[in-house]
Amino acid sequence: MRTVVFLLFFLILHTSAQSQNSRYVGVMVLIEDSLTHHYVGSSEANNFVQRYAATTDFRAFATDTALVLLEQNFPKWDFCTMDNDFFRVYEENRENLRATDFRDFRESWFRQIAEEYEVNAILVIRSSPSFTDGIHWTNTDITGYGIYNGPRRANNSVYIQLEFLFFAGGRPLTHIQGPIFRQERNYPRIDKKEELFEESDLLLVEELLQELIINQVEAAIGNANLLRRLR
Repeated sequence: MRTVVFLLFFLILHTSAQSQNSRYVGVMVLIEDSLTHHYVGSSEANNFVQRYAATTDFRAFATDTALVLLEQNFPKWDFCTMDNDFFRVYEENRENLRATDFRDFRESWFRQIAEEYEVNAILVIRSSPSFTDGIHWTNTDITGYGIYNGPRRANNSVYIQLEFLFFAGGRPLTHIQGPIFRQERNYPRIDKKEELFEESDLLLVEELLQELIINQVEAAIGNANLLRRLR
């Protein structure tokens, strides 16, 4: 009887220690579900944007990629997905609150999520809302992800820029690394808004986008600065 009681007591202590040592990271991925074709013309009047439905679920693809690589690189941590609405609330308050009020908000935002979902940190991966054109030497803001071209380059470019925000407290670390563009000649150039890409062209774009997502997630996870709290 004493042996049984001792074993039960040891099991309880062991289980309690394991639960206390468990560390969790919530992962949120925000990527829209449409491809964008940005044409950057010789003048602003010639610019146009066209959107296409994506057949690949890039949010799910990026989520699966991130979870696999995170679990491989940080075996002592457990990772779970979280509702993207939490980060949308964060962004709405960042845009609408004064800087001092937002600092207070983000601390309470992180603390509330950490307590409610029992996570120690949060990793947000999202496609960049916009970035400045760096290929055609203009000040055009490039949004979304997909196809990017203009008259000053012979190649089309497939592009996506991911941002990684790691919260171990209220203030995030932002990291962007890895190739953003992939030049490709194997699909036709479209330089008139009335013309559209064929479905076969878009499928090629989606394959290249998957490669860019993998490369950027690998680069971010391998960056000691971004995820230093996990090491």
